Amino acid sequence: MVEGETIDTASLDGYVPFDSERQQAYIDAGYWRNITFHDVVDRHAEEIPDYTALVGPHRELTYAELAANSRRIAAYFVGELGLRPNERVVLQLPNCTEFLEAFVACSRVGVIPVMVLPRHRSAEANHVVDLTDARAYVVDYGRYSSGFDFVGLADDVRSSHESLEHLIAVTDGETSSVDGCDAFAEMRDERWVDKYGDEVSKTDVDPSKPGVMLLSGGTTGLPKAIPRTHNEYVFQWERMADAADVRDDWVAFPGVPIGHNASLNCIVGAALWAGATVAVEPELKPDALMAFIERVGGNYTLPMPTQILDILEHPDLDQYDLSSLEVLVSGGQKVPPRVVEEAVDRWNVGFCNIFGMAEGPLICTRPGDDVKVQANTVGRPIAPEADEIRIVETDRETEVPPGEAGELAVRGPGYFTGYFRNEKENTENFSDDGWFFTEDVLARRDDGNLEVYGRIKDTIIRGGENIYAPGIEDELVEHSKIANAALIGMPDDRLGERPAAFVELTDDATELPLKDVSSFLEERGIAVFKRPEYLEILESLPRTEVGKIEKQALKDRIVDAESK
Repeated sequence: MVEGETIDTASLDGYVPFDSERQQAYIDAGYWRNITFHDVVDRHAEEIPDYTALVGPHRELTYAELAANSRRIAAYFVGELGLRPNERVVLQLPNCTEFLEAFVACSRVGVIPVMVLPRHRSAEANHVVDLTDARAYVVDYGRYSSGFDFVGLADDVRSSHESLEHLIAVTDGETSSVDGCDAFAEMRDERWVDKYGDEVSKTDVDPSKPGVMLLSGGTTGLPKAIPRTHNEYVFQWERMADAADVRDDWVAFPGVPIGHNASLNCIVGAALWAGATVAVEPELKPDALMAFIERVGGNYTLPMPTQILDILEHPDLDQYDLSSLEVLVSGGQKVPPRVVEEAVDRWNVGFCNIFGMAEGPLICTRPGDDVKVQANTVGRPIAPEADEIRIVETDRETEVPPGEAGELAVRGPGYFTGYFRNEKENTENFSDDGWFFTEDVLARRDDGNLEVYGRIKDTIIRGGENIYAPGIEDELVEHSKIANAALIGMPDDRLGERPAAFVELTDDATELPLKDVSSFLEERGIAVFKRPEYLEILESLPRTEVGKIEKQALKDRIVDAESK
């Protein structure tokens, strides 16, 4: 590495950069501040050095300590591991202080962290390392109670990929090293700065280049890699902090894994921008989250809708003091209106009902909105003067009028420019002038707030009629016997698909005939063709680690049943 070295996108094969004209326009308009992730931390380290930046199960760090530790780790990265700008490092860690120390360290030397989630296993891990040619892999080893051998997983992946040279283990503090791994704690030693600090300081990280790679969500298939630049991501940190009115004396904590865009962007990033405290807890079950809120005085968080419902219905809820809560953010799947209304009523909180994607779109209600707006819409873009949004017909050219549903298309300073090394997806979902077609169905109300109908792939087409599953699911959970519901398309030779419902019953319900559901929906004015023609009661709907219903598992269940 030489003095003045900059990141060269030409060496990042498969990355689609912003064109120079758009970059300059965003800078001139003040949307892009041309600062990196570590610049955000360093600003606070200078202005409020003793203010608490991170709180975890075992440690607390001030902003000055976070900045210092990340410099030491960065020095270890370049000096001992030989990592260079544009190279990738997999982070597969629970919510912990080490995650953010490593994240900021990567920023300092232009290394791109790749967000592999704790729930990912061999198929996803091998795919991501193969896709990104990652050179290092950071995992937990016994410091947090995961119940899984992540070192073994990473070691197996390493044996199959020549690019993957280094494993880094976060240990319990008593174990100084793990065979075949670098110990995370040893990277925090000041001697690395003494030895390699000049190499770190000479690295000129370009904020208009990728600073993180997120993974696409969903419940089927292998994830796509989503590069996000420092400029576009910091832009969203600032605007999300403004939208949610995050204050510097708040304690913000993610209720889902930090590797998710929802946590890293909306909670962690917004809090770091505001100079607030980020609190992290690896255990994300209701009891642990409630105890954590009470212990740290949590003000600002993002749980999934199912997590909020689990807390609201928890038998010991009254034993926990959750009065510190100020703002709840929730999304990832459609938030049932009654969940919003119950949460606002119970805790007197502002509710940011959010629609977001790792690819960039970030739309939400504001804490001061009327509760009916919070419950029934996802609000407005976080940067309405900068975010370009269109809702289009199936031709992806004609905009639909207000009130009608169509596909959401976006472009702007907070949106990505293409999947990494995935020309097929980029060709299918980007226009020549930079519009990204999200495959999500939304409608814009006359008041400017947006409503979500679901994914295009979540649309059931029965005899040529479109049925947007989330809207019917919202109606189903209003039934006194239904706690949760999922609607999928059941294959049909004549009509193409028929709507099929899977439901969880409330604790006091023992049965629910299909005819009763049909009568209920008829009373609520739901058209005949939208009503379920199949009903199955499950003890619990299949869910991902963060609470999303796995509809593919339900579709497989239907197919398996029909094949027998």
